[in-house]
Amino acid sequence: MASNELQLLENVELKIAMCNTDAQLERCINLFLAPVLLKLASPHEKVRRKVMELLSHINRRAKLNKSIKLPFDALLQQFMNDELSAMVKNFTIIYLEMCVDRMDIDETAKHIPSLLKGISRRPEPQRVTIFHMILPALQKWDMTVEGQKKAREDVFGFDSHPEDPTMILRFFLDLMLYQPSSANSNNAAASSSSSSNELSSQPPTAVYAGLSPNAVNVITNKGKTSWSHQRLSNAKLGVLKFVLSHVFTDDERLSILIAGACDANHEVVSTSEDGLRRWTGSVDLEKVQVIKSLYNLYLGTKPTNTDDRRAAASTPVKVRILNYLSKSIAATNMAALMVQVVFDGIYGPLSNLKLRRSTMSFLQWVARMADAKSIAPIAPIMISGLLKYIDQTGHVSGHDAESIKGYAYIGVGLICRKVPAAALKNVTILRQFFESLETEQPAVRTYVQDALSSIIDVYTKLPEDSVVYKDVQDIILDSVQKTNSYSRYMALKYANAVYPFSSVFARYVCLLGTSAGVTKLEVKEESMRGLHPFTQSESGVLSSANAIVPPSALPKFHDLIVYLTENRPNDQYVYDSKSPVIQGYPLEVYSEILRFARVILVLEANPETILIDEYAESKVDNGMSDDPVVMDNFKKYLVDSWLGGDLEKRRAVELWMKFIESSLDQNLKDPVLLSTGAKCLLEVVSLGPPAIAGAFQGRLDFFKALIFSKKQDARDTMSRIYGIIATDPSVTQDAIQELLSELVGIADKNAATNKNGMGIEKVHGALLTIGYLISRCNYRARPLSTDVVRQCVHCLASYLEGAPGAVFNMLAAAACLGLGEIGRTQLLGFLTVKRKRDSDDDDNDDKDKKAKMDVDSTGNANNDPLSSQDLAEKLARLIKTCKEPKVQEQAILTLGQLSIPLPSESTVTSLVIDTLFASADTKQVELFFAGGEALSVVAFGWDSQAMQKHKDIDDMALLQNLDRSDYQKRTELFQTVIEKIARVYVVSDRAWYRKASCIWFLSILKFGKDQPLIQNNLGVLHAAFSRLIADRDDFTQEVASKGLGLVYEYGDAKIKEDMLYSLVGTFTEGRSIQAQSVTDNTVLFEEGALGTTPDGNSITTYKELCSLASELNQPDLIYKFMSLANHNAMWTSRRGAAFGFQNLMSLAEKELEPYLPRLVPKLYRYQFDPNGQVNQTMKTIWRSLVKDNQKAVDKYFDVIMEDILSGLGSHQWRVREASCAAVTDLVQGRQLAQIEPYLERLWKMSFRALDDIKESVRRAATQTCKQLTKLTVHYCDPTVVSTSDGVKVMSIVMPFLLEKGIVSDAEDVRKFSLDALLRICKTGASLLKTFVPEIIDTLLQSLSSMEPQAMNYLTFHADKYNITQEQLDSARLSGAKNSPMMEGIEHCVNQIDDDVMKELSPRIISIVKKGTGLPTKAGCARFIVTLVMNRRGAFKPYADTFLKTLSGAIRSKNPVIRKAFATASGYVCQLATFDKICSFVRHLKKLYIEDTDEDAHSASALTAADMTRFATDRMNAVASEIVPLIYLGEHDPDEGIKKIWAAAWENLTSGTRSLVTIHADEIIDFAQPLLSSPSWATKQTAALAIADMCKIGGKAIAQRADKLMPVMVSTLATRSWTGKEHVLEAFVQLCVSAQSYFEEQGKEPTLDEAVKIMVRECKRKNRLYQRHALASFKVFADTFSGRVDILKQAQTFLTELCEIDEDEAAEDDENDNAKPLLLMIKANAFRTLVAAYKPKTFIDHAEDQQTEKICQTLIGNLEGNVWNVQLSILESLKLFFERVDSQHVNDSLLNRVLDTCNARLNDLKYSAIRTATVDVLDALVSSCKLSSEQKSKLQSMAASSLQKEPLAVLKERLSSLNKSVDNN
Repeated sequence: MASNELQLLENVELKIAMCNTDAQLERCINLFLAPVLLKLASPHEKVRRKVMELLSHINRRAKLNKSIKLPFDALLQQFMNDELSAMVKNFTIIYLEMCVDRMDIDETAKHIPSLLKGISRRPEPQRVTIFHMILPALQKWDMTVEGQKKAREDVFGFDSHPEDPTMILRFFLDLMLYQPSSANSNNAAASSSSSSNELSSQPPTAVYAGLSPNAVNVITNKGKTSWSHQRLSNAKLGVLKFVLSHVFTDDERLSILIAGACDANHEVVSTSEDGLRRWTGSVDLEKVQVIKSLYNLYLGTKPTNTDDRRAAASTPVKVRILNYLSKSIAATNMAALMVQVVFDGIYGPLSNLKLRRSTMSFLQWVARMADAKSIAPIAPIMISGLLKYIDQTGHVSGHDAESIKGYAYIGVGLICRKVPAAALKNVTILRQFFESLETEQPAVRTYVQDALSSIIDVYTKLPEDSVVYKDVQDIILDSVQKTNSYSRYMALKYANAVYPFSSVFARYVCLLGTSAGVTKLEVKEESMRGLHPFTQSESGVLSSANAIVPPSALPKFHDLIVYLTENRPNDQYVYDSKSPVIQGYPLEVYSEILRFARVILVLEANPETILIDEYAESKVDNGMSDDPVVMDNFKKYLVDSWLGGDLEKRRAVELWMKFIESSLDQNLKDPVLLSTGAKCLLEVVSLGPPAIAGAFQGRLDFFKALIFSKKQDARDTMSRIYGIIATDPSVTQDAIQELLSELVGIADKNAATNKNGMGIEKVHGALLTIGYLISRCNYRARPLSTDVVRQCVHCLASYLEGAPGAVFNMLAAAACLGLGEIGRTQLLGFLTVKRKRDSDDDDNDDKDKKAKMDVDSTGNANNDPLSSQDLAEKLARLIKTCKEPKVQEQAILTLGQLSIPLPSESTVTSLVIDTLFASADTKQVELFFAGGEALSVVAFGWDSQAMQKHKDIDDMALLQNLDRSDYQKRTELFQTVIEKIARVYVVSDRAWYRKASCIWFLSILKFGKDQPLIQNNLGVLHAAFSRLIADRDDFTQEVASKGLGLVYEYGDAKIKEDMLYSLVGTFTEGRSIQAQSVTDNTVLFEEGALGTTPDGNSITTYKELCSLASELNQPDLIYKFMSLANHNAMWTSRRGAAFGFQNLMSLAEKELEPYLPRLVPKLYRYQFDPNGQVNQTMKTIWRSLVKDNQKAVDKYFDVIMEDILSGLGSHQWRVREASCAAVTDLVQGRQLAQIEPYLERLWKMSFRALDDIKESVRRAATQTCKQLTKLTVHYCDPTVVSTSDGVKVMSIVMPFLLEKGIVSDAEDVRKFSLDALLRICKTGASLLKTFVPEIIDTLLQSLSSMEPQAMNYLTFHADKYNITQEQLDSARLSGAKNSPMMEGIEHCVNQIDDDVMKELSPRIISIVKKGTGLPTKAGCARFIVTLVMNRRGAFKPYADTFLKTLSGAIRSKNPVIRKAFATASGYVCQLATFDKICSFVRHLKKLYIEDTDEDAHSASALTAADMTRFATDRMNAVASEIVPLIYLGEHDPDEGIKKIWAAAWENLTSGTRSLVTIHADEIIDFAQPLLSSPSWATKQTAALAIADMCKIGGKAIAQRADKLMPVMVSTLATRSWTGKEHVLEAFVQLCVSAQSYFEEQGKEPTLDEAVKIMVRECKRKNRLYQRHALASFKVFADTFSGRVDILKQAQTFLTELCEIDEDEAAEDDENDNAKPLLLMIKANAFRTLVAAYKPKTFIDHAEDQQTEKICQTLIGNLEGNVWNVQLSILESLKLFFERVDSQHVNDSLLNRVLDTCNARLNDLKYSAIRTATVDVLDALVSSCKLSSEQKSKLQSMAASSLQKEPLAVLKERLSSLNKSVDNN
């Protein structure tokens, strides 16, 4: 067996040895190599040895000879056979590698799948070899997208063998990480982190970031592979192309793309970043395997084998990895790895600012998203590390450093919030952070604040038994007392957030925060926020302003007042406030303590009465002034606290009184504190038990001083307090009367002291106190002396009259109040009635006798009698004449109170009622309310609820002894008053009468609700209110609605039923509302009332309320709605509080709660009604019914949305407008799950509204569309929503915007659609991919359709505005380039891949061909350029198609479009095939040559220029095609086009002419046929081109003389034309270069013919041409005059030209410049003549006669010619003597020359002439033998000239000439 195998091997060896040629050897190797390798598996040693010998022989012959191909397919098949031994495969792969080296890369790429399949199961050396084999071919690997998707399993088998892709990707990742230049930089880091043992003999191993030593060996193939920068970049690009195919998943390619994005090569970076954008959107960052791979890449690995130990990644890679880890929740829960990453980022030796910032961001992500259980064990370590970093960093500067340190603070805070136990063990962190607020730089303090804010939740609801509870309080308390605004603000924030509102400690902190030590606004706001009642949610978040706070959430008054008493701020805090100190508190803090404690006290006393909301403080103030229920509850609370036996409550009141008393110190001079203290004291004294007031008896003098305070509020309050205290039974009657006399003395107008300037404040205080003292004595039934009372009344009455002014107003108001206080408790005099009041119409002036009051003569100096009627009349006059509303109001109230003790039949009572009616003419709402209150007092006396506020003494003996005998008469009297109001005022045509009547009725109803008179008149009141609810005035409507609500509340069942029937009829049928009659006196509109409602119908609000109630099938709810419709500020004022509508609202809210599900949708929309009154009313109802706005909207979102959507299509414009506004509000901040079902309908209906006929609806829809756009863009952002959700939104919105929005006929709709589309393009990223073709198509089309109309107008009126079309087009192009549409298109470019391009390319081609408008076409061209630049791979398959399309587009008549498409063509050529480029160039040739249109020529030039500019390398590859065109174009006679062609040549060749030589044949072949073109311009261009080529000369041109000569001859045969001189010059140059051409037989032209051609051309009549022809002839003669007798053919005409009379010739020539031209012709003729003279070659020339003739021609023309002609003659003469034979020059001729030269030497004007003359003489001396006479003559000439010569150079030459003569 072995012998047979040996024999076979020997036969093979023989055959190989006999191969003589490479082809034979290749065939043998291909046939036998694979079988020979199989013999390596032989068990026989000899056979294996023989195989090795044979392989060695093959290697020697084939290894170095790359032309010999090896049998790749057979070897590959053999290598893939798993049954073969490892040895066979090892040798097989060696030859496979040799095969690959010899194969075309494209061929290798086809076998990549075969090589990679099953690679994980191969030994490592084989794997490494395979990897290095495929790397160069990866860029060429190609497969269809569909094929790629199937290839993963079908071709590569990755799914069956998952180890394969892992192995492949590991190698690819190592290659991407490999950076040869990074080894050294990483060594430093490695050495710094390694052991410090320097004694090791081993040299340091190079460390590559992210790689292990083994990995480096694999990449470098153990040093066999040398990676140049270009080779490595190409390999990486190939890897990226392969990895970005569908063969690999997004999860698999992520690490490779991250590494590539940090590469040193920009192409690799660009491709990787593109891949990250396009391919990593669906990476599952929650997959543990993916995250672990990122962690391992970041940190490296540390296996036991050091060679496999991977280094950490480079810093840029780490930053990229952190970006992805910061999006993964799974990454946050891998605690061990996460901690390593964090500490490496912060403390790593290679860490920089960028890495630290990314690390801090990752840390925040961890703290927010990690599971608390997973990071709890390491939380202390992380916190410790961050605090260490903070401490070590110290003072930093610069934004980056400050922000990183700030992030460290935030990181600690977030970790503490996630793991509260870490912060609750002790308060070190909290204390350090609060201290940092003082020590850190201002920029860092903001971060510290954020960190502190993040850990607030840790301390929220901290149990009191916690070990840190007291420490936390100490920190907060210490911080709030610092003057540092940051510390105080955070302390206040903690107090408000950590503790509930019921915490007295937190409220104490907030009170301290009001100190003036810190004036920063945010500190003040936070402190006041903590002093306004609030609630906390479960998480500790404060509720919204509209929330209702339950009474249980308030701090206990007892606890608060005790805490404030027992605790005091520190001394430094008090000192820093710089204000007076009261009981240890700064004055401003003490004032706030009083205010806050009073609010808490009142709210605690009224838990059910006062609704605690955002208006709680104002409700407390107003309720304690006017609400009888609030005051009564407060009174009960005080009595219970004082007398109830509860010692704690009594102590609280005692402490409260001490607080109040301390504030009443006038020396403090703080009016706010004094006023607040006085208010608090009045409430305690007036409403508390008598014992409290009695406690102040010993301090009467103190209070007496306060009634004269400088502060009016204090005087108002203290005078009332004094009246209560000073009339206590313990004070004697004499003391009271003495005090009254003293006060009268102070207040008396006629008193001497008053005349001398008694203080107004004292007079004011005295007037007030007089009234309070007398009235409180009467309250207590303590009689006073009639004389004293009479004096007091007279004194008060005296102030009712006087000169108007501020002082009068103040004192008159005080006098009115005093008279009212007295008048309601006793009759002011004795009434003597002459005649009873018979009717309401009696005239007040017709009185026979007035009721008189006798006045003591000692008390009244004038002894004028003063009656009750006199007082009433004075008050009436005051009401009528005074302009101060407060005085008028007080006078009205006083009149009402005066009527209480009066008999009902009294004329004074009638006067009072008439005066109150007359007050309606004041037109002031406040006075109407005062009148209503006064009327209620007239009607019900002390039983009116309006009198409740005056009952400020516990036991009023006055009320016990009240005489009620007149009650029935008073009822009858007031019945007539009600009837008159209803009959006269309610139906009046004066709006202010109707308003007054409405308010009067409301007041009478409210203050007398329990009186029979009211119950009996409910029907009348209901009718009146029902009528007034239709009033034009908004406020009248609202008052009427309140009245109707009260009537409904107070009525019985029968009344309620009748009212419902009547009111519903009023709204729905209009039964009860009659149109107001219009008379001459009717006031239709009050000032400012016009336009208050959109439709002019003010009843709308209540119609809508009725509509709401009807929809709920509950008509009675109308009255509940009316109770809630409280939008006027009047109802929250002091006056409104008297009506107690808050209580009614509470009841209405409870009754409406069951109807919320049906009410909410309607109410929500009504809040946005365009009618201001409607929306305000509905907002009030909404706020009343809906306690938590967010929860309610979330709960009823669907029904609200359906109602709004239907409203958008309503036939009523008001509903449409309201629905638009409602949508705008509703969609804000909504989750996608809520919005998604309605998104398309929302857009559809919003666009419909945007095109509404009503302008206001369009405006509202504009805002809606803006909000929808914002929302849609948000949910189309893949960084915000998941991919699946984003796709859903895209699939809804995009088709709508593209198919219905942008194509809409409505301009506004188009604009909004475009805006939305562009914004989505900006953020949509990968979500856009499906819609990219249509988006780009639409946006390109819209460039023209949405171009500003001004541009279209200017297009047709450019001349009118002095604008050229080119300028306009340039402006349009600039606009298109910078338009937002182009920006949107560029955003879409990133999403274009093969699939998208397949659909997109036909659309773009269609636009190129059929698009209309300059912007669209220019934008399309720009887009094509963008595709080529950014999407080369996707665009390349379509490049040929686009180039073909552009071949037609470049012919546009518009130069701007032409240029744009030319540029696009240049870019497309980068990717087009060479065949297509050549075809395109041929098309350009056709355009340039065959088309006579200048635009076509321009297009050809522009396109060629841009092709050479943007695709230079590609153009060099097709230079044989394009060079002839460009070269030809460079000679275009049109300067503009010529310049473009020159630029093209410059782009292609950098200005060199080497390509002309290289491509001379192509140029000639291209240009020669054009010489016979019918187009003269083409013919001229071709001739110039060939001529220019000939000028280059050299061997290359000489070699082509056979082609060029005939062309040049035929060209010269034509007539003269501009530029032909260049052709002639080129012909001469060609003749000079190709002299050998004339030596060959049979060549045309011959040299003689060439001379004839030159003579012929020189004889042309075109003088300009003739001049250049002679110059060329001279060159020709210089070269060829020795070979052909040129002089023979040219002498005659040249002599004629030399002797021409230029003046005479110029006269015959029409050229203006004929003479200068003729002179130049003469000069050239002389030069040419001598150039043709060759006496030493041709015998004829040497003849004496010929010599003399030429010389005579030269010297004979020197005289009479201009200097430049003389110069040319002298130069020619010099040449003549250089060539002449001296024997043919006789003495006569020499003498003539010497004479002529002598004359020239004496021409001192032109140095050039003298110089040329010396040259002639030098030549003469050198060539001719002079006689002695001639020598002497010449020396004499030289000597003479030497003396005259000014130039040193010529002097030297003349001297030298003398010497030459001597040597002759």
